[in-house]
Amino acid sequence: MAKLPPEPPLVGRIIVATLATFIGAYVAYDFGKDFEFVKFTPHSKEEIERRKRENIPLKMKSLDTMTLELKPEVKERMRALKEQESKEEK
Repeated sequence: MAKLPPEPPLVGRIIVATLATFIGAYVAYDFGKDFEFVKFTPHSKEEIERRKRENIPLKMKSLDTMTLELKPEVKERMRALKEQESKEEK
C-alpha cells in the first residue's frame, strides 16, 4: 500500500484559512464597490410627518427580484469615458 503524505500542522491550516479569508474579503470589496447593494430612497417630509403622527415603526423589505445597479457616480464616470472615446474616434 502507498504511503500517504503527512498532514499539515494545525497552525499552517489556520494561517492559510486566515489569509484566504482576508484575500476573499478584499476581492469581494474591490469588485463590489461600484454596485449599490442597499438602495436608499428617502421619504418625503409629508410622509415623515404622517409616520410620526400615526406612530408607524421603521420597515425594511428585501426584494429578491431587484438586480444590482451601479452607483450614480460610477454611471457618470462610465458615461464620461464613453463620450471621451467617441470624441477620440472622430
